[in-house]
Amino acid sequence: MRLTHALTVLALGTAVSGLTVPAPPAHAAAPVRIMPLGASITWGTGSGDGNGYREELRKHLALDAGVAIDFVGSVQSGTAADRDNEGHPGYRIDQIASGVDGWIAANRPDVVLLNVGTNDTLQNYQLPTAPARLNALLNRIVADAPLATVVFSTLVPSTDAANNSEVQAFNAQLPAIAQAQAAAGHRVRLVDFYAGLTPADIGSDGIHPTNGGYVKLANLWHSGLQPVLGAGTAWPLYKQDFGDNWPLTWVNTVQGSVGVGGYCCGLPGMESARRAETAHGGTYALMYSGNDLSATGSYSYNRVFDVHLPLTAKSVLTYWIYPQTTNARFVALDLALTDGRSLRDSGAVDQWGVRAHPQFQGQGGRLVANQWNLVQVGLGSLAGGTVDQIRIGYDQPAGTGLFRGYVDDILIANNP
Repeated sequence: MRLTHALTVLALGTAVSGLTVPAPPAHAAAPVRIMPLGASITWGTGSGDGNGYREELRKHLALDAGVAIDFVGSVQSGTAADRDNEGHPGYRIDQIASGVDGWIAANRPDVVLLNVGTNDTLQNYQLPTAPARLNALLNRIVADAPLATVVFSTLVPSTDAANNSEVQAFNAQLPAIAQAQAAAGHRVRLVDFYAGLTPADIGSDGIHPTNGGYVKLANLWHSGLQPVLGAGTAWPLYKQDFGDNWPLTWVNTVQGSVGVGGYCCGLPGMESARRAETAHGGTYALMYSGNDLSATGSYSYNRVFDVHLPLTAKSVLTYWIYPQTTNARFVALDLALTDGRSLRDSGAVDQWGVRAHPQFQGQGGRLVANQWNLVQVGLGSLAGGTVDQIRIGYDQPAGTGLFRGYVDDILIANNP
């Protein structure tokens, strides 16, 4: 997910026309002890740095949500500073169960992130009893750590058709297990990995996620931890200050364009890249530029970040924009969802009642050239959807000429 991390001066904790600009949650100084528990996906097999989802999740929690964490476990893998985990490549549910009592006792986790069952399907090991064995494992973890929260997941897709059918059959039993655990008063929650990934997110071995797939797993764990670690507070799903922690996924990458050329110097189209020329809070911002060549209608939408952000009725987008020219006011961030919907066509409005569409932002009279302007948009109309890409768009039905400006301090958060 490509996020970065300084909330800066967003009028924190204040309300603008009924939408709250969320302040970062306050958390105790003692780090939350999180045990990643499972097999090779927990270990990080198939990821370029060996960290799997763990380092990406740590960044989300520590830098986005302000939650200090400590990964715990008896094994280490990857290149991150905190390499501890309980990832045991090849292990089935029964093998995890055979070691879990000692691992819990030795590491005293506050949260357990459990992903297990893939090897049961691959080995065709007692599949009819696999869901019941998982339920028994959950009961065992709860008994070993009654004050801890256990977040367990469905299995990721398999690119082998026969194995994927077994994965689907196993996954279909898990919601009922989660409901039964909750009904018993256990602190157990389910996160749906299968729905969050596509076959393109699985590597050439057909089993383990790609680097991008592991990023999605981190995002899913992060969202699943909101009720656990962020109850009663605004929970940042995504923060971007264009620093060094999370680079742009795409630079100067046009998704679709009509009547827009480059700003200068032989550029073929609209630019969208990180620059240190001006910034709202930190050192860098996203610079956008182009040349409107048509007086009858022009637009350009550029891809910037690849993300996976489930939205709720309380999700809010905020960002700051600095248009350097009059034309540069016809610019807005756009969110492309996995179901084909987009922010620009959703009818959502900002804190002034202006539609969150580049054309209407330019026509709304609220964006002032050569100064930073706050834009805040409630995303309730997109609730239930998942943001797949963050884009920046220029869209103007009339007028020509050069445009250039900056965007900084992007935040997508769930209000309490």
